[in-house]
Amino acid sequence: MLEPFGVDFIKCHGAGNDFIVVDETGSQQVPESVKPAFARLAGLRGGGIGSDGVIFVSIHDASHPRMQFFNPDGSEAEMSGNGLRCASRVAYDGYYAGRSPLIFETKGGQYETHNFISEPYRLPFVRIHMGRVETNPGRVLANGSTTPFISQSFEVAGEMLVGTILSIGNPHMIITVKRLRDVDWNRLGPALEHHPMFANRANISFVEVLDSNKILVQTHERGVGLTLSCGTGMTASAIAQVLNGHVTNDHDIEVHTAGGLAWVHPQVSHTSITAQLTGNVTYVYRATAHVGWQGDTMVFASGNPMVKTHIFSDETAAYDLFARHSLFDIAMLAGTSLESLVQARGAV
Repeated sequence: MLEPFGVDFIKCHGAGNDFIVVDETGSQQVPESVKPAFARLAGLRGGGIGSDGVIFVSIHDASHPRMQFFNPDGSEAEMSGNGLRCASRVAYDGYYAGRSPLIFETKGGQYETHNFISEPYRLPFVRIHMGRVETNPGRVLANGSTTPFISQSFEVAGEMLVGTILSIGNPHMIITVKRLRDVDWNRLGPALEHHPMFANRANISFVEVLDSNKILVQTHERGVGLTLSCGTGMTASAIAQVLNGHVTNDHDIEVHTAGGLAWVHPQVSHTSITAQLTGNVTYVYRATAHVGWQGDTMVFASGNPMVKTHIFSDETAAYDLFARHSLFDIAMLAGTSLESLVQARGAV
């Protein structure tokens, strides 16, 4: 059994999608064998620290950082767009100081990130080149079909829906609806995530198109549930609307979520699909957690899950002002697991 140990981390978020980021560029803080257990413990809201995922940033080589991403249920995900933005800022502020762009190694492939300060909003932003997006659902669907699944009807929980499947290093189903406020989040999200059509579950995003340059998005993430936003979900949602003829191709699309606002620039052609995702990376606090064991179960070693060592109150306040630009009506999420978070959107 491992001895108790401490973990230094940064709590940060991209468009309200919040993460615990552990910098392991200096030395490994959490042994590989217990990273899933740490993610389950630290990601628990109401009993642990609480987050939409735990990220480990390490050195792949002298020029390339590495990101590992674990969902709050302990499963390792291939990629997270908002999570990668947070990882990029931590790497840029630390071991890879001042280098931009950065080429990250992830379980879902290589991704290029650019760190900069948004002049209009006076906030640190990161732009991700999301790489090649696939319409081939062979690795997403349980039946292995390689026929593109675009604007196809299917049934879930006794309801007929129209969806589009895309892979952005991780699997996505995009459901376009007339009005987000009519979606039964608590019923449809889990039913879709675990639908038997998927080989290894999927991230589910519901999209309402406002006009050719603006969409509303609410995502139910695989292994997480409803989130304030999802970077790959926002990207997949914008691309799906290009494929469905609802938004402008090769143009910045405003993506409005419960957590705030980001921009996706889809580039869809007959030969390839790529996109860029741009948005904030906001530090909330630095802290140290001490963990130990009760039998085979990881627990916090002291009465408090963590000790905060620095709070970024000015940065959080600046983001709260920026988030008010979102056109998403957070009242739509009343009665869901997100209700308490959206009521305190500026204090994730």
